[in-house]
Amino acid sequence: MTDGQTVIHAESKSFDSRAPMWWLVFKQELAELWIGGRVLNLLILFTLLMSLTVYLLANNNELSLLPTRQAVFVALEAAITFGLFIGLIISAESISGERERATLEPLLLTPTNRRQIVFGKFLAALTPWPVAFLLAIPYLVALSRGDAVLGEALLYGGVMGSVLTVAFACFGTLVSIWSNSNKISLFICLLVYMVSLLPAQLPTEFHPTPIGLLIDSTIPLESSRQFLQQTLVNSVAVDQVKHFLIAPILMITFLLGVLFLYAAPRLRLEAARPRLNLQFWNRAEVTE
Repeated sequence: MTDGQTVIHAESKSFDSRAPMWWLVFKQELAELWIGGRVLNLLILFTLLMSLTVYLLANNNELSLLPTRQAVFVALEAAITFGLFIGLIISAESISGERERATLEPLLLTPTNRRQIVFGKFLAALTPWPVAFLLAIPYLVALSRGDAVLGEALLYGGVMGSVLTVAFACFGTLVSIWSNSNKISLFICLLVYMVSLLPAQLPTEFHPTPIGLLIDSTIPLESSRQFLQQTLVNSVAVDQVKHFLIAPILMITFLLGVLFLYAAPRLRLEAARPRLNLQFWNRAEVTE
């Protein structure tokens, strides 16, 4: 990506008055991700996983007996899970990858706010999700078999999938800013991703318990899953399960704030871990 960063640096000098830096970074990232083939490879994997999921739902002796609403929910859950994984992986490499290739310095030398650099890369990491969701629609149509659940799945699934993708892309970008290598960034992001999926593997009997209800309401990915399950499978009104939306909304608000108000302005050539302000404690020690 060295040549690409040189292009950005040159364009920022020639077209600074006409195009903001975030747009130049965004265009360059799109070229690297899409023309370079990284996103296409991930979308091919996404299509294969969705095909396998739908094939099992349609042909497995046990899964084929699922009600239509349940089958659509399972396919939608798989689409969201795979889709946000793509955004997480791309964002996890956005800044740390530049550091590894020694191409971050030209970006930092451009006369622009560092938020714009992070914003351009963050937007580029979100672009695979709309395409992935469009690729999932034919599978949902096939499983719905004309049932009205299709419209609900597209509406609620699109909204919840977008919220989760933005939140996980925020997290991946934050980890990438605070990591010097892709290995560290990817390891942390994959670990958090796997932990986020664990509540969905708990037995059904566990969820009505006090601890289960606490997990369902506080872990954003599980809260979103519970919301979709209640609305799509159990036909519960949105007003009755809107409390499941609190955790995802709080998560995305918090992560966006940390990313663009704290981490992005402090983007440096070398990763700097977030530190608490110890001024109060230092003063206390001097007083003693």
